[in-house]
Amino acid sequence: MTASAVVLASPDALAAEEDCPGISPHPAAPGPERTALRWIGQGLAPGPVVAYTCSCRMTAYELVACGGVYQIRRRTLPRRGVPPVSWTVERWRRGEALEWWRRLLAGQAR
Repeated sequence: MTASAVVLASPDALAAEEDCPGISPHPAAPGPERTALRWIGQGLAPGPVVAYTCSCRMTAYELVACGGVYQIRRRTLPRRGVPPVSWTVERWRRGEALEWWRRLLAGQAR
């Protein structure tokens, strides 16, 4: 599976961020009617990362596959009250996982 690398920020915004290589997509800001994803501290067994967002922000996301099931992993810079790594409670099949990934990138889920 290949993930499209659609950058949701404008090129001008990316140029303003000197530490950003601009290679991976940046999630859009969460919208007011976004779906709240539930996060837990432990995910499925380790699996390959099939898509990811840029790590230049405080929070980066990865879509991880494990035996035909997918989860989203959230990695954050250390800060009080937020675990550095967390996983979605939900586990999806490929098509549904790609839709949730699209929603996350569009700011429709967090």
